[in-house]
Amino acid sequence: MSDLFKIFNPGIEESKKLICDVTTTHKDQKLQGFFSSIGMTSGDYLNFQVPENLVVIGDIHGDIESLQKILNEFKWESYLESEENLLIFLGDYIDRGFYSLEVILCICKLKCLFPNNVFFLRGNHEAYHYFPFSSFSFPTELRTKFGSKGNDFYFEVIIPFFDSLYGFCEIESFALLLHGGLPVIDDCNFFKNYKFHLSDLSKRKDLLEEILWNDPRELVDNNWQYSNRGLGKYFGMNISDLWLEQTHCKNVIRGHEPCKGYKINHHGKITTLFSSKQPYPKFESAYLKISRNEILRESEKTMNLDEFINIV
Repeated sequence: MSDLFKIFNPGIEESKKLICDVTTTHKDQKLQGFFSSIGMTSGDYLNFQVPENLVVIGDIHGDIESLQKILNEFKWESYLESEENLLIFLGDYIDRGFYSLEVILCICKLKCLFPNNVFFLRGNHEAYHYFPFSSFSFPTELRTKFGSKGNDFYFEVIIPFFDSLYGFCEIESFALLLHGGLPVIDDCNFFKNYKFHLSDLSKRKDLLEEILWNDPRELVDNNWQYSNRGLGKYFGMNISDLWLEQTHCKNVIRGHEPCKGYKINHHGKITTLFSSKQPYPKFESAYLKISRNEILRESEKTMNLDEFINIV
């Protein structure tokens, strides 16, 4: 397994095979429903019982060095030997940093080695073909690496991989995990079958946009405001309280915003994780690691997750 980080100067055929294999694994898991003793999926929606241990990694943005540091710090090989230990990525694997393709190849190797306890959520940078924005540079990186074949590689290999990523994750009675933020829901009837609504986000672009682009804000007079990003919304604590009450969870864990490793919103209910340092020298990279015993110990009160966050 020591070849996990042997992903520099990748060949196009080996890259294609690795990524396509993971795309197939994602599709198979979505069809299976239950894939481990603690995990199930309904399409784009992932659900877990409380794992023995949980590691969550935020935005990577092509920063392979920070990714390597994080994986090595929690001793990924021994950690992932048990399927009751989960590793969840919150999206935004590409752009900004120098090694977007290498990051994808590294995490795909992890998925191939440990298919039932390594999971990738989709970030807004993995949905450019749905929601275009100005700073999307990944196809240019692929053309630099693979020449004219880079365009075909993007459309034939990368887009299907991005479309296979999960959109929303729930760890029962503990946390909701997603890339951006909670969608603003006006009709509480939504929650009678919310797992169904989240199961095929390709048919619910309204939900997908907000999941990938929303940000929490300490709003006083409004439940939400339009975002300065041009996509998504700013959502206030009333929206967080609604989602947590309806799903019986305590926390939301998300990425999307550069920060000094992490930040806390909505009186500790929203934790933002950021795991990219190289493209953001003024910020820090971090990850969250928490055990089942710690989750259960804290379950009777609002959890502030900052004590379980590690800066690398």
